[in-house]
Amino acid sequence: MRIEQNLTAAYRQAAESITVPLPADRSTRAKIDRLLEAKPRRSSRLRRRSVQWTIAGSLALLIMGFTAQYFVRIGDDRFSLEVSMNEQLRFDARTASLVRDQLQTVRSQLAVGEKALVYSPEIESLLPDHRSKGIFYAEYVSNPYLFTDYEEWKGRLAGLALPDDGKNGLDFVSGKDEPAYGGSVFESETARRLQAEVTEQGKAVAWEKIEREKERFPAYTTSYRDAGGHELIFSAQVFEEKAKLVGLTQAQQEKIRLSDGREALYAVNDKYLYTDTNFFTSLSWIDTQEGASVLYTVGSSSDAVTKEQLLSIAESAISQEIKEKPAA
Repeated sequence: MRIEQNLTAAYRQAAESITVPLPADRSTRAKIDRLLEAKPRRSSRLRRRSVQWTIAGSLALLIMGFTAQYFVRIGDDRFSLEVSMNEQLRFDARTASLVRDQLQTVRSQLAVGEKALVYSPEIESLLPDHRSKGIFYAEYVSNPYLFTDYEEWKGRLAGLALPDDGKNGLDFVSGKDEPAYGGSVFESETARRLQAEVTEQGKAVAWEKIEREKERFPAYTTSYRDAGGHELIFSAQVFEEKAKLVGLTQAQQEKIRLSDGREALYAVNDKYLYTDTNFFTSLSWIDTQEGASVLYTVGSSSDAVTKEQLLSIAESAISQEIKEKPAA
C-alpha cells in the first residue's frame, strides 16, 4: 500500500507532520517485547526524522498535498491514522487486474524471503499526478515465509493481540511478517531508476530486488477462513515512535466506537488494487502503550463478510490486548 527525502517545496511543510518510527527488528518474540517495553529515547542519534513516505500500495498513498473532500481520523497525539477521501485517485478494474498479474509475475521469480520494487505504465496510471510533486513511486512485492503452525505463530507474536484459532468461526491458515497487502516504499533512488527504465527506455515492466536489514514499521499478518470459507486477515503494525499516517482513499468510511470506548475506522472499498475482487472491507483501531503504538486491522476481500462480523473479531481481540508491560 510510499518516498522521496529531497522534498519539493510543495511538500516540505506538509511533511513536517509525518515522523518515521525508529527501525525495529521483527524477527523474534523478544524483539517485539522490547518494542512494547521501550521507553522514549531522546539521544540525538535516535532523534526522529521528518520525511515523506508511503505505505500499503498506490491506493492508500501516504502523500500529502492533494486536495481531499473530507477526512476521518482516529488516534491521539502519539499516533494517529487520518484517511482522506480523494477523487484524484484513478481506478480501472482491467488495469488493476493487469497490475496484479505483473506483481505476481515478479513474485514468482523471488525466492522465499526476497523483496522487490516494481514499476510499469499501468501502475503509474492508477496514481494521482505524482510526478509534478517530485515523487518517485514503485509497488512493493515480496515472497514472504509463511508460518502454518498456529502455536508457533502465536508464540512469535507474544505481546500482541491475536484472534484464537477455532473461535468466532475462524480457522487459522497462515502468518507472515509483513503487512496484509502492499508494503512501505523507502528506496526512492531505486524507484527513480525503475521509473526512468519505463518512461525513458520504454520497458513494459521494470523491477529490482531490494534488501532491508530492518523494517521501520514491523507488521504481522494472520490469515483465517471463516465458516463460509471466506478469507479474513488480521494485521498488527508496531510504531515505536510518534507517527501520523495520512492516506488517500476512495473507500466509504465510518468512525465507530468499540465497547471500551476506543475509536475505530470502518471502511468499505470497492476500488482496491490488491485483491482479485477489487474489494476490501476493514476495521482498524489503535492500541497505545507506553513505549509503542500498535495499529490493528481486521478485514476481508469478500463482500459476504459483514460489519458485525468484523466488530465481533475486533472485540475478541481487544480483550487480549496487553494492558501491562510484557514480562521480560
